[in-house]
Amino acid sequence: MNNESAPSSHTASQESLPAPRPALSRRLSFFDLWSIGVASLIGAGIFVLTGIAAGPAGPALFLSFLIAGSVATLTALGFSELAAMYPNAGASYVYCREAFTTLSPRLGEFVSVVVGWTLMTQYVIIGAAVWLGFGLYARFVYPGLSLQAWAALLGALTTVLLYLGLTLSKHVINVLVFVKILALAVFIVLGLKTARMAAPIYQTPFMPLGMAGVIAAAAIVAFGQTHIDAICTLAEEAKNPRRDVPLATVTSILTVVFLYTLVGWTSVRVVDWHLLPKLDAPLATAMRAALSTKSFFAWMAPAFIALAGMAATATSGMGCLIGAPRVGLAMARDGRLPGFLASIHPRFHSPSVATLILGALGVALTAIGNIAVVASAGVFAALIVFVFVNLSVVILRHRRPDQERPFRIPFSVAGQPVLTFLALLGVIGELFYLSRRAILIGLLWLLTGVLVYFIHRMGKQRETRIER
Repeated sequence: MNNESAPSSHTASQESLPAPRPALSRRLSFFDLWSIGVASLIGAGIFVLTGIAAGPAGPALFLSFLIAGSVATLTALGFSELAAMYPNAGASYVYCREAFTTLSPRLGEFVSVVVGWTLMTQYVIIGAAVWLGFGLYARFVYPGLSLQAWAALLGALTTVLLYLGLTLSKHVINVLVFVKILALAVFIVLGLKTARMAAPIYQTPFMPLGMAGVIAAAAIVAFGQTHIDAICTLAEEAKNPRRDVPLATVTSILTVVFLYTLVGWTSVRVVDWHLLPKLDAPLATAMRAALSTKSFFAWMAPAFIALAGMAATATSGMGCLIGAPRVGLAMARDGRLPGFLASIHPRFHSPSVATLILGALGVALTAIGNIAVVASAGVFAALIVFVFVNLSVVILRHRRPDQERPFRIPFSVAGQPVLTFLALLGVIGELFYLSRRAILIGLLWLLTGVLVYFIHRMGKQRETRIER
């Protein structure tokens, strides 16, 4: 088993960094990576936010999923190129460090710390939102516990499972991914078979709020695509990272975009789109309404979809808590966060301390109880990270054109990838259509990353003065 550290960077600034710590074990195959990617992407974004997004989108809901998915796919290409170049656990943090350092070492340090902090905490915030989504479906099956209690219970179990390492976790994820893909297929097939409403393109008004409403809904369901870099954080644990990480990233997002678009189309055929925003567990409740007979399927299908919704949100939350500690580990290795976050468990080969701390923070956030508030902050943070990652692709194409790129984004003009510029436009467009509350909460959270950077700088200056 190859446990060597990832290749060193080209930046001179790394000469003063601490010696590399023990690397994570390379145990993940292409299928494991693809499964974790799908697990991360199919969660509350489709099983919960479908109803919320139907409000502004109306019957054009499927277009919102298609737009959000297209932007995510274009951004995934950028992640794939960078992940093949730098197969490290830090993902976006490492990419921004490498790219912006070519412009200025101080700028590289600033951007990488802010982006790394934002990425790590974004995973925790979105994980809390996903766990709350689990609570909605869990109450559909067993209403005896409160939303927050279900969410906190899942968060605690997820933290313990990932503390025990990916050897066990990946098998759990592989099984649950099959369950939720099957459930979405059941919803699509039965939904179209029992459809009560006309096809979306024949419903009037097709776009109640115009194209602005469709894009606003795309910004909402973009929550479901905020995990596209989850596979990249596992590059240090992939058996063949330069090949498998890019391939798994692109194929997993394409799989999910296909399923999301079909679910968006089917949802507004099963029930009137006006009703979807009022449903706590929209897919299960819509299926129960569509099968309002005393047949076996009328009881079985909604229950199965509700259970699959629990499986989907459980694995999506697991994907968040897989990514966050690994970003923290990479930052701690570089001396950007306290060293104890770089601890790797000698038996389970997991970033154990970071997993426990960030898992506990996610569980605490579930006490808010409002999935819309938690999710909105996470979406803004994720989109900001996507902007910087796409910029990193552009910068590195210009500053390091001759560096080896095992995966290269197609369709370049003068050495620059056209698709990356389209991704940038799409991400900025989604940012523009987020709610004011989401932008405000996200900006406040982004400022905490700036604060972390200046605390880090003051600490380094203090150490320099002591050495002198």
